[in-house]
Amino acid sequence: MQSKKLAVRSVPFCVILFFTVDASAGIFDDARNLQVLPEDTTSEELRDTMRSIATATGNRCFACHVGEIEADLSTYDFSLDEKDKKLTARKMIEMTREINATLARAFPDTTDELVTVSCATCHRGQTRPLMIEDVLAEVENNEGVEQSIARYRELREKYYGSYAYDFSERMLMRMAETYGAENELASAIAYINLNLEYFPESSRSYLLRGELLAELGDIEAARSSMEKALELEPQSRWIRQRLDNLK
Repeated sequence: MQSKKLAVRSVPFCVILFFTVDASAGIFDDARNLQVLPEDTTSEELRDTMRSIATATGNRCFACHVGEIEADLSTYDFSLDEKDKKLTARKMIEMTREINATLARAFPDTTDELVTVSCATCHRGQTRPLMIEDVLAEVENNEGVEQSIARYRELREKYYGSYAYDFSERMLMRMAETYGAENELASAIAYINLNLEYFPESSRSYLLRGELLAELGDIEAARSSMEKALELEPQSRWIRQRLDNLK
């Protein structure tokens, strides 16, 4: 079963170190007010824990601790509990520990194979750990599909290649399918067209666009899109069947 100190390093959310900085010591020395971290946490363990949490959540020290953004960390008072994120983070440390403990109790014979839940499991480098589908839906609900697509481009430009968001072919297809099922065909088609910009060889995207266009009543455009899907995947019986049904 996972040791207590290893579990501490799996904390989600912002930094939770609570210590007063001694000018003659490192900022991770003389730790105080350790309400959720073990009292015998070493300075090295504390440093590694803080760095992993900051990386996983996209936060910096000032998010939870009292100090100026660009100031030297030696000027911070880490013992203060004045910020809500710091209080929330304590609860999330306890929550994460309980999840890992529950998994260990539920599967006692496979503890070596269990995946440890950590801050990165949910946050993936983001302070607010939304899936990209949720981000785009939120923007669309408030500002419309054009702004949602613009937001996708911004996120892709900034985060592509990281683990923050899913930029795979399937993600935008799920968006199109969701809006199609809700009969919001214009939005659905906009998302599948966006997908084809980045995945122009996606036969399944052409097929889905054909089905959406057929629902919209544009049979000629639907047929053209499905024919493109079949051209890309000529051995697919499913695509051929869908095209025959359309005809």
